Amino acid sequence: MKLLRMSLSALLLISLLAFPASATEGPYKNIGPQVQYVNVIRGEAGQDQYGRPLYYALLQGEPAKLVVMDLQTKQVIDMETLTDATAAWSIEVGPDRQVWLGSTPNKNLYRYNPDTKELSDLGKEPSASNTTIWDLTYDTKQNRVFGVTSYGGTVFTYSDDKGFDSLGVVMNGRKYARSVEYDEDNNTLYVGLGSPAALIKWNLNTNEKTDILPEEYKSAASVYDLDLAGGKVYAKMENKSTLLVLNQESNQLEHVLPADSRGVSENWNGQNVFYSAQGKLFEFNPTDGSSRELDSNLSRAGAVSLDILNVNGQTQLVGLAGNSGRFYEYNLAQDRFKLSSLKLPAQAVEIYSVGNGVNGNIYSSGFISGKLGVYNPETDTTKMYEGLGQVEDMTSMNEKMFFGVYPDALVYEYDTTKEWAAGSNPRKIMDLGADGQDRPKAMATDQERNRLYTGTVPKRGQKSGMFLSYDLNQQQIVHQESLPYEQSASAMVYNNQSQTLYLGTSAYDGSGNLSKETAKLFAIDTNSSNYAKKEIELPGGYAIKISALTMTADGRLWGIVDNKLLVYDPVKGMPNLYPITPNQIQGMYKTESLMQDPSGDLYGTFQGMLFKVDTNTLEITSYDTRDVFDLAKDNKGNLYYNLRSNLWRLNPNDLTEEHVLKPGEIKIPNVLTSDSPFPVARVFSKQPLLLYKKEGNTMVPVKQLPGKAFYRVYGTYKNYYHVGNDHYFYNEPHKISTYVGRVLTLTEAPIMKPDGELFRMIKPGEEIRVYSYDGLYYDVGNGYKVQKTSDVSYYVGTVELTSDSMMFQYGEALPVMKLQAGEEYEILNVDGNKLDIGNGFYLEYNKQSMIYNKN
Repeated sequence: MKLLRMSLSALLLISLLAFPASATEGPYKNIGPQVQYVNVIRGEAGQDQYGRPLYYALLQGEPAKLVVMDLQTKQVIDMETLTDATAAWSIEVGPDRQVWLGSTPNKNLYRYNPDTKELSDLGKEPSASNTTIWDLTYDTKQNRVFGVTSYGGTVFTYSDDKGFDSLGVVMNGRKYARSVEYDEDNNTLYVGLGSPAALIKWNLNTNEKTDILPEEYKSAASVYDLDLAGGKVYAKMENKSTLLVLNQESNQLEHVLPADSRGVSENWNGQNVFYSAQGKLFEFNPTDGSSRELDSNLSRAGAVSLDILNVNGQTQLVGLAGNSGRFYEYNLAQDRFKLSSLKLPAQAVEIYSVGNGVNGNIYSSGFISGKLGVYNPETDTTKMYEGLGQVEDMTSMNEKMFFGVYPDALVYEYDTTKEWAAGSNPRKIMDLGADGQDRPKAMATDQERNRLYTGTVPKRGQKSGMFLSYDLNQQQIVHQESLPYEQSASAMVYNNQSQTLYLGTSAYDGSGNLSKETAKLFAIDTNSSNYAKKEIELPGGYAIKISALTMTADGRLWGIVDNKLLVYDPVKGMPNLYPITPNQIQGMYKTESLMQDPSGDLYGTFQGMLFKVDTNTLEITSYDTRDVFDLAKDNKGNLYYNLRSNLWRLNPNDLTEEHVLKPGEIKIPNVLTSDSPFPVARVFSKQPLLLYKKEGNTMVPVKQLPGKAFYRVYGTYKNYYHVGNDHYFYNEPHKISTYVGRVLTLTEAPIMKPDGELFRMIKPGEEIRVYSYDGLYYDVGNGYKVQKTSDVSYYVGTVELTSDSMMFQYGEALPVMKLQAGEEYEILNVDGNKLDIGNGFYLEYNKQSMIYNKN
């Protein structure tokens, strides 16, 4: 699948041009990419069929690219697009010279043939819970590749004859399978995991798994890189300059090296390997544990790759020094070192976050990059600055901007009245990495006290985020405390009138594990010397994340709690939640946006959807727009959001009825009526639900209904279930399941799996819930089915006659028989007020003479 056929010189020129001109589509204006740069995620050396040495560089971008370079001439000879991928974290060159690539967030596996210069998209890794292929290794005996993933923590294989095959989760409780190596002689897989770290030795013959990571290293975030060489296992720990050397046979730890490279090279001279530390290359001898420093200078970077191959007739150690395109070559025969810069094309990078800046400027941070784009709406121009990492949150006060940066939870102060100078302006005012923190996810300013409030997400392997108060006059942290166990900061807003700081949390810890405790909302008294926190109890049961908070001038607090709008009046003291969408919140670290328009309305985002809140009526209007993330606004009230690598502008006044997303309406399967005098279905609540009362066209929260309970349903209204007396609860498929009837049989009958295989037999007299049905099968949940036969009976409820009642026959106007009081009948179906009792007969429902029981 060849995607590029123009000349490479022309292609490089196009890639290095200034940002493209903006384009307008209806009310949306594409401002264009805001961040462009060269970020080489991974790389590996190989060769073509003629023995020509090649280097394969994986460029982060929108989309990601594979660049192929001739190492003899240092020229780019091919470039391929990894469609729908923003980065590729894994690369493996097989013995047949073909190159395997694993990407994110589309988790696709690719293969590149250097002889034909063709890239093949082999499809997606099979596990639904994964987004990233972190590492790959090759099995030459069975001609298959192994891959490891997150967030499922699984291993898969791919071969041409069998396609994808999942080996399942490596270790329960570990979401990140970060590194992998395969020992062909013993059919054993080594998998590095997090968080916390584990190193699994997996015997594929016996399926036995052993964690061989020494106990003192299990608190690390993960085993980030793995290599097998000369009977040794080399394990690089994440976020630590630590390389473990274990005996492959005994599993014992033999050496610990201070290393910062992405693993080690292949064997050299029998068993020695190369690695880097503190900007130098080293040769390690595992026999005596000695390391020899090579005459080298990686310009304070670590070696991202270490390959040994012949270049221009000389055996050389080559690879990337850091991620910016610097390339080192060390001639092993002559002990000669060279460092150069590869001529790689800059790529437009996915925007990770967008924020309001001083003077109405819009700030855009690139994913991973450390680059910042600043768009000036007045001049319609963008400037790009260097010197920051990935910005998790940003805020401003007076003429200063504050950036919370990942990794190591760094906080920077930028004086916008002075020139940007990386290293000094912005200047680093907080470094929380040593405290186990990674992402400053929530920030707010207090102008009266001249303070910056910050909430963080911990590193992988850590359990609690932190809350901090930084005094900008004293230039020091004046308060610091841990958040509740397994909680991270996710949103923050300061109320100047009451001098109260509101802090919202996420129930995810640093490893992405969900806490048993719900996300929390705190009101923090900033007048208190110890910043006393009061928890505001939220209705609705368990919540994953409070992903946005804002204040309005009337003192009300607004926010997004999972998929609902939070409205809290501190005077009245009762928070309420109003549904935005039935969809469950996704993702651990990305948050939503909520901000007030000059009209007084609120605009917010949820999972890429734009919505508006009328702050007077609480009416929520969703818009049928392109994906909208990370709202910001300029001084004229225009909204800005990012869509992949592009910044877009939207004037809310240009939104019309044609842009409104029509609200969905739920339909109960196999139920004809939208409202009934008696129950037509039952709902089981997996979690607590909010009960609403319909007042006019508005749903008003009344109380919380308990979870693990059954509720009768009389019909539907828009996206609500009617549970009687004008009371409703919202349709949230992740919280409820709806069934319409039951099947029973007097003889055994099979339940079939989704793949058509037998699951089990229904016992005579056993009743099974039915969620829907068609002409052939009853759906009994999760794709399992029972075939319709004469031996299987279906009914939706029973009716007990409290008085004599008339029986009717379909097609006849007059009753055909009187039924006696005290009799009970199974109801096969309901049509309006007609209760179908089978064989073409029905009863007309009368509340005075019968009792209907929904099964």
